[in-house]
Amino acid sequence: MTTARVRDQYHHGDLEVALITTARKFVKKNGLESLSLRQIAHEIGVSPSAAYHYFPDRNSLLAVLGFSLFEELADYQERELVKVAGASARAARERFRVLGRTYFEWAIREPHFFNLMFSDFCLIESSVEQTREENRAYQTLIHCLDDLVETGSMDKKLRASAELLSWSVVHGTTSLIVSGHLDTEDFERALDSLELALGIRK
Repeated sequence: MTTARVRDQYHHGDLEVALITTARKFVKKNGLESLSLRQIAHEIGVSPSAAYHYFPDRNSLLAVLGFSLFEELADYQERELVKVAGASARAARERFRVLGRTYFEWAIREPHFFNLMFSDFCLIESSVEQTREENRAYQTLIHCLDDLVETGSMDKKLRASAELLSWSVVHGTTSLIVSGHLDTEDFERALDSLELALGIRK
């Protein structure tokens, strides 16, 4: 396909979207190891040079795809959280539980996406604090923990560093299950242990 035909077919960033969408389909099915930018360009019928205009290499394409997946995860979690209405202590506890479960469900359903999201491709040149501030899922975790304190389900003295403990337990257990080192049933047990460690009252 000539450059002129590429311009005719894709307008106003459509080619960039097509590259990301096609890469997403490839990673979902095959994982990220064998993906190449040249292959993705061929898949949608454009020249490699047209693809390089948007992404200088496969790493940059995978990075953009990976960060978009964090947004998808946050969207999924937020959709599930709004199903648990109310300002009671019970509702706060259930939302905290749902937040962990949705993280796990996302990874089990899309293991290739999960591996990409937490690979070197998604590291950015900024402070850890800035990265967390820009992560919607992490901000939702903060709100859920604050909610537990406000409703009396968790002691304020145990609130410090609760984000670190919660994410470490949920992510670590999820990663071990995805990689086959733990059984799926172990996840709920890990959540039970996390709630015990945080002093979350039933």
